[in-house]
Amino acid sequence: MSGRVLLTTGALCGALALLGGCSFGSHTDDSAPAPEVTVSQPPPVGSIEHPRPVECIDGMTSAVGPRHQGSPPASGAASDAGATPAAGSAQGAPAGTSSRPASPRSSASPSSAGPGGQGAADVRVGPLVWRGLRGLETGDQHAHGIQNSGGWHYRIFPDLDAGAVVTVTIGPEQRARAGLEYGGGYGTTPAPSVTFHSCPAATTTFSGGFFVAGDGRACVPVDVKVGDAAVQHIVISFFKGRCPA
Repeated sequence: MSGRVLLTTGALCGALALLGGCSFGSHTDDSAPAPEVTVSQPPPVGSIEHPRPVECIDGMTSAVGPRHQGSPPASGAASDAGATPAAGSAQGAPAGTSSRPASPRSSASPSSAGPGGQGAADVRVGPLVWRGLRGLETGDQHAHGIQNSGGWHYRIFPDLDAGAVVTVTIGPEQRARAGLEYGGGYGTTPAPSVTFHSCPAATTTFSGGFFVAGDGRACVPVDVKVGDAAVQHIVISFFKGRCPA
């Protein structure tokens, strides 16, 4: 009798297998933990993958257009007449006041302006101009920078033609030692990469500068990308003499 029951049960399981299976003494563990899902975090602002944005409102505009007088005035000197803060600028100076920040004067003697008003001490890459930057190759380091326990801070205010977008990135050779101090809304920590956004209708000057750790003397490679164009490579000398290109 028991044999018949077993056969009948076996036959029943065989039939049920066609409909969904048959098992003895087994069960499904619904309490098993679900597999972990890894969510990748976006790169931090100021990284190589996400350059720190330096917007029009972070700069100053000039009603008289680009300056074509060689090197800019020395730090603390009177600013250009007609310079005004960009709309919404954190500086908050009234429109029409003399509010363009003063840039360091090149230690080299200003030369007569060349094509486009560029002086011999200036460095231009497309629409971006660093006034008097070549003058930092030699001269009095203390006249151009401020030293603290970490290194040297050099105030360099670039001009950017109207409507331009330019990304500046420290080259990998000096990335552990040098950084860019622009875009104060993100704090004072130097960033390896920033993107300048000029105001649409006026040349824009951005306050800020470069940081170089240690003794502040270095040849710093910089990659400059104008819009979607190919990257251009330059080398900036911070009191290191003439640097190899």
